[in-house]
Amino acid sequence: MIIRFTRRLRDPKTTRPAHVAVMAAALLTLAVIAPAAGAKTVTLHIFSRQTSSTFLDAQGHPLAPNTPPAVGDTFDNTGVDYAGNHKHHAAKPTGSDHLRCTITGMTASGASALCSGQIAIRGSMLLANDDTLTLSNTVSPTPINGGTGIYQHARGVLTPKNVGNNTDFTIKVTY
Repeated sequence: MIIRFTRRLRDPKTTRPAHVAVMAAALLTLAVIAPAAGAKTVTLHIFSRQTSSTFLDAQGHPLAPNTPPAVGDTFDNTGVDYAGNHKHHAAKPTGSDHLRCTITGMTASGASALCSGQIAIRGSMLLANDDTLTLSNTVSPTPINGGTGIYQHARGVLTPKNVGNNTDFTIKVTY
């Protein structure tokens, strides 16, 4: 017995582009909807207890305390982070933070600096990279523009409040 299979013949010029267009539209819809559907916005309250603060001149030499900043100087601050604020926070730390700024200019209102910071929280990290700040007694909100782990592609705003040498952070972040 001979069995013959016959194929349905379609016009490849009209059928294939229609299938490709439908598939492309479906993939585009998934790409737009999936991240938005999974996005989560939270507000974090963190107390950062300063662990170090280092000031260096443009050549990398340590600066004496109370030395006015000059263009090219850098400073690094690190801290251990606790859930809560300076008045009421967890007994055990949940993360750490680091801020590095390079002085880029001087104005009457204070020094301007290019800063990058990281806040590590339980194996993930929030990033605030390449933000231009005016260093003065008032503290400006800083944009969160990335992250790692659960905070990959994070966006949001970090608002610091200086408490002596320490800092209370309020972070509103979408990830």
